[in-house]
Amino acid sequence: MSPSTSNAAAASPSQDAGYADRGQPAVAVRRSPFSWLWKGLSFWTVVPFIGILGFIYLFMFADSLYNSNAIVTLQNSSAGSSLSSLVGGSLLGGGGGNSTNESGALIAYIQSHEMLEILDKKFQLRQEYSAPGRNPFWQLSKDASETDFLTFYQGMVTVTQDQTTGLITIDVMDYDAQRSQEMVKTIQRESEKFINSMSAQMVSATIKDAQQELESAEKAVETAQEYQRAVAEVELTAAQQGMAAAISIASQQQVFLIPVSTPTVPTDTAYPDRLVDEAAVLLAACVFYMIGFLMLSNIRDQRPV
Repeated sequence: MSPSTSNAAAASPSQDAGYADRGQPAVAVRRSPFSWLWKGLSFWTVVPFIGILGFIYLFMFADSLYNSNAIVTLQNSSAGSSLSSLVGGSLLGGGGGNSTNESGALIAYIQSHEMLEILDKKFQLRQEYSAPGRNPFWQLSKDASETDFLTFYQGMVTVTQDQTTGLITIDVMDYDAQRSQEMVKTIQRESEKFINSMSAQMVSATIKDAQQELESAEKAVETAQEYQRAVAEVELTAAQQGMAAAISIASQQQVFLIPVSTPTVPTDTAYPDRLVDEAAVLLAACVFYMIGFLMLSNIRDQRPV
């Protein structure tokens, strides 16, 4: 290499530096405000962490609950007299004259404060639901209001109706298997009393007007003069026919609660299914992580340089 070449090579860095000084200033690299997320919150950090939290909750805090249930249906006397025909009519989807209004009233009654008072008096539910050692994330406070008590009860006792068959399913969750069954039995008995009372009121309301007309017609015949007696007797006959028709209609409107299945003592806990729930927690963590990753990536890509 010649001296001239060496001198040129040695001079080039200083020339380049001088050119850089005389040119545009170097642009500083801006770091993303989310750069710490990419380093600390990786997939293999977030998902296992959430999985561990779910495992701790399910296996250390979540209470084991037993579920006892019963199936009932509402039928009126026009649907048939035998139990087999009543149940068969419901299972075949005919409904057998089952009233939607009456079913709705029964469901509302089972989940009402009136039913809760009956069950609380017999099973001390407030004390059971707020006992020490219960799941701290699903526990009734000892000084809970009546509204909160009812809300908690409605989470433990649920009622559903199949709109096709009209069958009503009563599910009772409880910490004790035997108590769960006894609660379902009590609900069935009280529901039958409620339906009988409601049915009696319907029958009374149906025949009330006809009864009043009949009584008025009978008095008219007793006090009628000779020339008015024929008219009064005709009115009495019409009132008697109306009374008979009202009784027939009232009989058809009479509703009965028919048990389809009786509650049994559950042998296994129904909630939680810990392994299945843990798998669901891991799956949900994966899905939400990927959503968050895509959202942050989109923000990073659209950030101006």
